[in-house]
Amino acid sequence: MAQRTLPVREDRWQPTDRIYEGLIARAVDRSEDSEARDGTAEMMAGALILVILFIVVMKGSGSVTAALAVTGLLGALGFLYTVNSARPAKGNRSQALQELGGPGLLPAGYLVHPKAWQAGMSDHVASVPESQLLAAAELCNIFPGTVNDLLRFVGNVAIHVPSGRHTNAEDVRRRARELVHVAKPIVVDYAKSAPKLPAPPPEGKKSK
Repeated sequence: MAQRTLPVREDRWQPTDRIYEGLIARAVDRSEDSEARDGTAEMMAGALILVILFIVVMKGSGSVTAALAVTGLLGALGFLYTVNSARPAKGNRSQALQELGGPGLLPAGYLVHPKAWQAGMSDHVASVPESQLLAAAELCNIFPGTVNDLLRFVGNVAIHVPSGRHTNAEDVRRRARELVHVAKPIVVDYAKSAPKLPAPPPEGKKSK
């Protein structure tokens, strides 16, 4: 499934929380380090072993040809193994935020955060209709809950707001504005009495 594009709010607002910023940045950095592995160190060590093996085989057999054949075969097998073992697991980036419970358990504002988007938010919202995603982005700065809570809320509102045919981008944006128009007063009223989100887990500890 194709990745979604980061929704940009009309006012360009993005969340700024020092603790979450640090946790997300560290998760993305670890993911990038894993993806950057190319097996260079392993291949250099293997080459040194092959040189030693070549000398041993050549002295034992007295044949350069035999030594080349043995080390060449082992070198080819070792290269294939190194390449396969060094390749990062598919979807590694999308799992970067699992220690925080996954992208959906971040505060709603992180729906429009670039780092969170790189760390799996794009995949997490892949099945959300575009109009609902745009509406959620406009509400995320005032919604007192998680990304998942916000997406469910907007989805429930969409059920009760009549929808016409969406034939172009402007229709989608118009639909998003309709959803925001209905949903925003509800969010504002609820936010007055809603409990605050729990703080993120301390460094080194995973959320339960």
